[in-house]
Amino acid sequence: MGIFSMKNYNKPGKGVDPLEPKSEGAVLFFEIFIRKFWKFIQVNLLFCLANIPTFLIVFFLSGTVSNAVYGTFSNQIASMVGLSAPDFSNSDFSAMYITIDLGIRAFVTILFTVFWGMGPVSAGMHYILRNYSREENSFILSDFWDAIKDNFKQSLAVYIIDLIALFVFFYGITFYSSQTNFLKYGKYLVYCLFLFYAMVHLFLYPLMVRYKLTIGKLYRNAALFCLVSLPYSILVIVLLLLMTVGVGYLGIFMLSSGSFTVLFTIYLIFAVLLLYSFTGFIVSYNAECQIRKHIDENADVDEKPNYEKEEKPSGRRLY
Repeated sequence: MGIFSMKNYNKPGKGVDPLEPKSEGAVLFFEIFIRKFWKFIQVNLLFCLANIPTFLIVFFLSGTVSNAVYGTFSNQIASMVGLSAPDFSNSDFSAMYITIDLGIRAFVTILFTVFWGMGPVSAGMHYILRNYSREENSFILSDFWDAIKDNFKQSLAVYIIDLIALFVFFYGITFYSSQTNFLKYGKYLVYCLFLFYAMVHLFLYPLMVRYKLTIGKLYRNAALFCLVSLPYSILVIVLLLLMTVGVGYLGIFMLSSGSFTVLFTIYLIFAVLLLYSFTGFIVSYNAECQIRKHIDENADVDEKPNYEKEEKPSGRRLY
């Protein structure tokens, strides 16, 4: 049986007690996650395999961040191997530099993927996770590729915008941090914009796979949802930070080099098996709850059809 093989959904199940109270909130979230745990692993593996080209692009471009970190902390890196100054002829220093370089590139790629997404492949994943959030069935392979095809142009545009934004934010922070006058406080404004941009992404892909919107209206409505549900947006960002930056902080500043290597290996395995589908489900579940709360069923919203149910668009519009 293949890893993404389909089950026989015609086989009768154990049924659901109609009198049983329906779970909601965090309880329902974990019920769905536990019930579909193996599905989440399948989605994560498919996401990683399909994302190899986009992973490599971000991994390559994140060398700019790695070079900046090395330029700032080169002497500290040298002191870690007992040198007074950087010396690439020293094998220990070269090995340390390569390890740090690869670690920073991998870390930036993971952050980029978790907080911003990876274009068309993220659209495919979020469509499946949207269905799980709504407790609807989803056929992983077919729905994944259908969602990619249906949202390819918009999701690719978002991915390109994100790549540009990565450099804009990075150079903005670098520029303002190097200033000695009042301009040095400009970096805090960039930090705030960076945080807001990340929170907008909490609704970007969920709205993309659900509604027919132009790219401008997509960003506008994602920003509006982010603002009207700000406490929940902040909570989701904190959860994502704990699962990414928190692990990195623990490994770099609180563990020995040997323990860090073990933690980093375990974390990479976790990333391949579950990280992206789990964090994506947190994003999709929150987005589904907020959309259900803030959009009236009779609102003028134009929804995309469900691939499995082959529903017709409702003719309603979201502005």
